[in-house]
Amino acid sequence: MAQHTLRNGQSATVAAHQWDGDTLAFAGTSGAATPPPAVTFTGPDTLSGVTDTGTASTTGAATISLSPGAALVTNGLTVNDAMLSISQRPGTSVTFDGISQISNGSTLTATGYAGAGAETVNGTMSIDGTSTANLDYVSIAGTGTFHLTAPGALLRVGTVGAGETVKLDGGMLSLTNGMSFLGTITDSAPATSRIGSTASVAVYNALNAVQETFDQTTGMLSLFTAQGTEVANLKFAGTGALYAAPTTGLATNYMAITSHPSTGALHVTMTH
Repeated sequence: MAQHTLRNGQSATVAAHQWDGDTLAFAGTSGAATPPPAVTFTGPDTLSGVTDTGTASTTGAATISLSPGAALVTNGLTVNDAMLSISQRPGTSVTFDGISQISNGSTLTATGYAGAGAETVNGTMSIDGTSTANLDYVSIAGTGTFHLTAPGALLRVGTVGAGETVKLDGGMLSLTNGMSFLGTITDSAPATSRIGSTASVAVYNALNAVQETFDQTTGMLSLFTAQGTEVANLKFAGTGALYAAPTTGLATNYMAITSHPSTGALHVTMTH
């Protein structure tokens, strides 16, 4: 097993299986005179791990690109005090196995060309209260868990498969479409709650909803417009009620789902 370390001004193009079993470490910084490190995968490769690390005073930065036919698997990802961008051409995929940690003011962004990128999360991706994962321009499948650990954590997603779980202890799960998230939302204390008291789910396509229905047995929450169109259908595991209310005064408002009622909350029909 080898470690490949890339610094500012350095780049690499990796052929199919060329780095299988190896680790990739980025040691670049943003705002430098030379560009951040970059690597392009042109075929299938399975890495033992990927790290992108900066410091409290110097933000790390790096880019991973996938050419047509590429499929990257990493058994662990660490983004610490850094910004990591993943750019995918159509037909490519990235799989996150093992433990992924996005921490200390970090940002992970995955972008699929024309929205055609695909990510698989089979392990656990932890996002701390100072960090963000932007995954709303790729589809997500797998059997893994996203763990938002504290207020300030942000996970943006679009299409998510039924095998994924979001453990929402704090922060915000941002959904572009409440009908495209098929996973399960919960927290670390499902015996007493469904999401953390400082957590929320933002549903951007549901701002015009006027009615909430919530089945406390199945955990299914639905939002409907005045015309009866369902604009969100979400599954929550755990115990307790959930409430939806539109935000106001923001540049882009949304429907916010929380564990406590708030001003302007929708009329809710609770069933068992």
